[in-house]
Amino acid sequence: MKYSGQGGRSLNSKTSPKAIRRKKARIWTLQVVMVATLSTVVWRVYDVQHVYGRQLEKSANGVVDVTKPLLAPRGAILDAQGNELAYDVPAYYVDIQLQYLRQYATTAASILAPILGTSQSDLTKLLSEDEQKDEWIELPTPVQEPVQAKLQQAFATHAWAPGKSSIAWSNQITFSPTEQRVYPYGSFAANTIGYVSKGTGQSGVELEYNKVLSGTNGELTYKQDPTGVPLPGTVKVVKPSKPGDTVQLTIDDTIQGYVENQMDELIKEYHPEHAAIIVENPQTGAILAISSRPTFDPNEYWDASSTALSQNWAVSSAFEPGSTFKPFVLSAALATNSINLYATFQSGETVVDGQTIHDWLWGGWGTLTYQEALEKSSNVGFSKIALALGWPNMNKYLNLFGFTQPTGIDLPNEATSLLFPKSYQNSIELATTGFGQGIAVTPLQQVAAMGVIANGGKLMRPYIMQKVIAPNGKVVEQTSPKVVRQGFLPQNVIQEVSHTMVLDVSGPQGIDTGAAIKGYEIAGKTGTAQIVDPQTGQYYQNRFETSFIGFAPANDPKVLVYVTLYWPKTAPDEQWGSTVAIPPARAIIQDCLNYYHIPPTGAVSSLADETKGAGQVKYVETPSIVGMSSSEAEAKLQSLGLKATISGDGGVVTKQWPQPGIEVAEGSKMYGVLQSGTGSQIAVPNLQGLSLRDATDLLAALGLTIDPQGSGYVTSQSVAAGQTVSAGSTVRVTLQP
Repeated sequence: MKYSGQGGRSLNSKTSPKAIRRKKARIWTLQVVMVATLSTVVWRVYDVQHVYGRQLEKSANGVVDVTKPLLAPRGAILDAQGNELAYDVPAYYVDIQLQYLRQYATTAASILAPILGTSQSDLTKLLSEDEQKDEWIELPTPVQEPVQAKLQQAFATHAWAPGKSSIAWSNQITFSPTEQRVYPYGSFAANTIGYVSKGTGQSGVELEYNKVLSGTNGELTYKQDPTGVPLPGTVKVVKPSKPGDTVQLTIDDTIQGYVENQMDELIKEYHPEHAAIIVENPQTGAILAISSRPTFDPNEYWDASSTALSQNWAVSSAFEPGSTFKPFVLSAALATNSINLYATFQSGETVVDGQTIHDWLWGGWGTLTYQEALEKSSNVGFSKIALALGWPNMNKYLNLFGFTQPTGIDLPNEATSLLFPKSYQNSIELATTGFGQGIAVTPLQQVAAMGVIANGGKLMRPYIMQKVIAPNGKVVEQTSPKVVRQGFLPQNVIQEVSHTMVLDVSGPQGIDTGAAIKGYEIAGKTGTAQIVDPQTGQYYQNRFETSFIGFAPANDPKVLVYVTLYWPKTAPDEQWGSTVAIPPARAIIQDCLNYYHIPPTGAVSSLADETKGAGQVKYVETPSIVGMSSSEAEAKLQSLGLKATISGDGGVVTKQWPQPGIEVAEGSKMYGVLQSGTGSQIAVPNLQGLSLRDATDLLAALGLTIDPQGSGYVTSQSVAAGQTVSAGSTVRVTLQP
């Protein structure tokens, strides 16, 4: 009997084909899933063993011993007295693990910043680096041993996370040994000393003598993690380093101090774009002090401008020298007999190749001698001197004075001159070269060239390294003064040019009286050169390069000083070498004379006794005294602040010097010649006891020329006093000190 419930199936009925298909489908799906799962497991095993395993193996290789150079202690740099200007101290690169420190960054920074001497906010930012970045960071600069010990202690005590002893904080910081360069006087002579980055000198003496200072590196090993950070406790020195040699310079720290003080005052007052001061021993070429601006602190060179780091204005620049170039042109002209120092010319203006050249004093000073051309700094006079000299002689003496090549100083990146090539050597270029415009020379070239006049005729190579000293104290190298060339200037020419430079500073006709120092003979010359606009090629009307170069004492120079400022920020009518460059130069010369205990040699007749700077000299216009008696002429000149020198046997003034209407400095001498009759015959005055300057001017006033022998004061004359000669005749005089 069969039974089936409502809508049910028979219990013993067979399974339908549809149900069987569904069952097979489920079994198949299960098998596919199992195969897929097994495949995933197999692939993962393969990945772990072969792919990730290799990565682990590679990472494991990253923690094997790594060998790196151990920087040698760098040799010190000393000044001439043996004081350290730069030296190395043991230091450490610092790496910090951020994994656990990020959450305590603010608190940790407040504790670590005072130890590191850095900003808390900057350090907080550094310790809060994004987690996507490296887990380890390296501090920007190495730390010295005392700081290293404090950092180690701070991490050992985990002061920013009390109670978190489960974290091994001491393992979150590592120290790699290195050397740190220290410059104890900051920016003192920084452009010359230079700086070091990653163990290598980058500028100045540090670069020039890098091989000597560097020594020989050693080796250290350590284990590093995959990011390249040394693992704590694994750093070992396997080969000690050999310290570098010490370099002692010619820089005198006392004189360098004088220079730095004056430079700071110049920058504060005038804010020039660039500036340089050089003090040299002209007898040897040794640099006693050298300073440039802009400058930097080599202890923190990364904060300096690229200009300050890359350029030493005293060494690596060339610019138009202006009137400081005139003594060299005058020397060349006298050495080649191209001119007579006491021949005359008309100042004010002259035309060369259709172009008008003016004197700085519009209208000039009337008739001048070529000696006065230097004292008055007459561009017209020196254009005439240069034209008389000619290009062949000009080129010859540019080379002999060292202006055609670098000086060879042992400092990097020395510049050289920019002179007119032969294709541009026309008359107008020759004329402008005569007064230092249109050409560019370097400060060091001018210093070396002026040394020829100062030391009696030797062109010396300037140098700054005095000696090299090994770690055991043995001197392994020493610099001896080197004469590049000598004998190309006759001694009488050297004496004449030097004497004229003394007159420029201390004489009644000179314009550089601000450099005078009572009791000393200072030889000097200022320069004020226009600056070219690089955009237009034309000269700026309100930008000048001001400078002064000079030496003292003039008869036996101990120091040669050069000061230059590029575009001092002052009124255009005050941008003169006499107003800007002379005051610091004079102060440095005075300090050096005191420092070397050089006593005064006697009273020097100088307008500087009455004025404190050429910019304060009062100018008066020369009157006409022709037709006046001797007493009338003297009274007239005295009322104007001028000194009268009247010669003759009676009558009235028939000739005067200078001519009427010429602006001269108050206190200058004016000459008058008394003559009772007229005619072409001239009575020669008594010249004995007169200075060369006074004798020259007096004979010029009479229409006579002078042929001097020696220097100093007139002791004899070829034509007796009172004897008459024809106008234009020459009177030979003998002079002695």
